[in-house]
Amino acid sequence: MKVDIVEISSCRKTLKIEIPAEEVNAEIEKAYEEVRLNAEIRGFRKGRAPRNIIEMRFAEYIKSEVVDKLVPPSFEEAAKTAELEILRSPDIAEDMKPPYGELSVKSGEPLSFEVTIDVKPEIVVPNLEQLQVEKGEVNVSKENVDAYLEQLRDERADFVPVEDRSIQLGDYATVDILLTSDGDILTDQAEQVLEVNEEMLIPEMVQHLVGMNPGEEKDFSVSFPEDHEAENLAGKEVDFHVSVQKITEKHLPALDDDFARDMGEDDLEHLTAKSWNQLVEIAKQDQRKKQQDDLLEQLVESSDFEVPDFMIEERARLQIRIDAALSRREESEPTEEELERYRAATLEFVKTSWLLNKISENENLEATDEEVDASIRRTAQELGRDPQKYRKVVEDANRIADLRSSIWEQKVFDLLIEKASVKRTLVT
Repeated sequence: MKVDIVEISSCRKTLKIEIPAEEVNAEIEKAYEEVRLNAEIRGFRKGRAPRNIIEMRFAEYIKSEVVDKLVPPSFEEAAKTAELEILRSPDIAEDMKPPYGELSVKSGEPLSFEVTIDVKPEIVVPNLEQLQVEKGEVNVSKENVDAYLEQLRDERADFVPVEDRSIQLGDYATVDILLTSDGDILTDQAEQVLEVNEEMLIPEMVQHLVGMNPGEEKDFSVSFPEDHEAENLAGKEVDFHVSVQKITEKHLPALDDDFARDMGEDDLEHLTAKSWNQLVEIAKQDQRKKQQDDLLEQLVESSDFEVPDFMIEERARLQIRIDAALSRREESEPTEEELERYRAATLEFVKTSWLLNKISENENLEATDEEVDASIRRTAQELGRDPQKYRKVVEDANRIADLRSSIWEQKVFDLLIEKASVKRTLVT
């Protein structure tokens, strides 16, 4: 078989294929013999009809049989020999010349055709040592730990009703609030809990709420600038009607051993140590996420290969449909601006996937069965589960493939981080 490759672009090729006359002849003889033995032709006993009669009556069938037997396998062999990874099956009407049904099959002549295909382009991985990434140890300060402990206190605060005074800064006021503008109702909400402080979305409310008592009502107006972050208020003169229902104070628990025991620890020292360890783990995860994002961005920027338009378009539109379904939005034709955003995200995703797979291929990286088993045992131990029973849970949920993919991805990024240079920052 003779094969010539014509390059249209890095991801689109035309294969010109010529099947030798000997192979064509052999398939014609097989098709003829099949018809001769099985066809019933009036006036002749089965298997006794002359060849010219058979060829005349079954010419199209014989041609179809020869084409079906020779063309698909020849095409597949040509693509395999040329080491081309086909991204979608060619359309036999649009991508094949002559069209499938018009191929010429003649005894003693080769069978020639050409197919244009979309293929995965050659992926050239940039020099990994030229990538840069931050590799320093994560730093969790005492101030970070103290702030985290204060957050824990705040999450377990008690809110105590206030009966004997008016609203002060720092209080939580439960109010009914009505906002109108030119007679139109903008907001009408009952029992809204507001923290009264200088950081309120509508700062003007602070001066009006401070000093009010439960049961008291007040009317006032506020003019909002055109660039106010609340779009329904921006550029409007808004009339407020506020009715105070109750006042509460936030009482934080003491940061002591009793608080630590309420959190499930022996004492404050153990709670502090555990909090530090948790913050270190979070910091490591954040650092890893940033490292991966930085490396992927550099890889994509340093790589120059095409992704077929059809692939970007199909995947972008599919992702739009998926996102619409997940958010339970009614599916509609996307705007061009929306499509462009999804196309850009799709292009980056495909390039990233191809690059990581090529790196993995170059470095012979894979997630072994032993690594999958070790991961399952480790997770089972952390959850206090029996490893064998936990493995069955994972298998029943069809999560082995996801786990293997996660381990593989971690190994690829471990390699990238190891090979990358330390990122240098300009200190001024």
